[in-house]
Amino acid sequence: MSFLKNNSISLFFVGILLLVIIALLSFDPRGDVFMDTDNVDIAKIEVKGFKMYQIKKDITDAIIMGEQGTQYKDHESFNNVSISRSLEKGLFEDLAAKHIIRKQDVYSFDNGVDYKRSDGISFFSAKGVLNAKTEVFHGKGDFLLRDSQGVVRGRDIVFDKKNEKLLAQNIRAKIHLEEKR
Repeated sequence: MSFLKNNSISLFFVGILLLVIIALLSFDPRGDVFMDTDNVDIAKIEVKGFKMYQIKKDITDAIIMGEQGTQYKDHESFNNVSISRSLEKGLFEDLAAKHIIRKQDVYSFDNGVDYKRSDGISFFSAKGVLNAKTEVFHGKGDFLLRDSQGVVRGRDIVFDKKNEKLLAQNIRAKIHLEEKR
């Protein structure tokens, strides 16, 4: 200790070392890398010009292509996305949207969604929310549904796939009737 009494520079650095140790022991460690102080969601992952393949039972089940995809803490955001899937009985379906937000099993289409199936069914909704778990789509705004039997237009569609129910407002339909001979 006599060395420390005679050397003021060494004493100064020992004091700083003690302050640093006390400071480190007194602060709680944080688990998060970034602190969200101004409520700005920081992206974890961002990809541009992507193409993904979903494989099931040794076949390509879906092909997902997009201009941009961003993953945040609790949701994902996709721009200019198209999804192609193979269905049972040799059918295919395509879905296209300008912007999709996915939070768990809920997909929000705030700039419209366009759906087409290889058997001639097509569907467009100006906006909408799809709950993939319950298989219910809630559309907001105008929609257009086409198939071989006709064209249906309306507003605010609700489609429950499991219960096979379709509800909407202001429905207008043009049905193709077969001629009897």
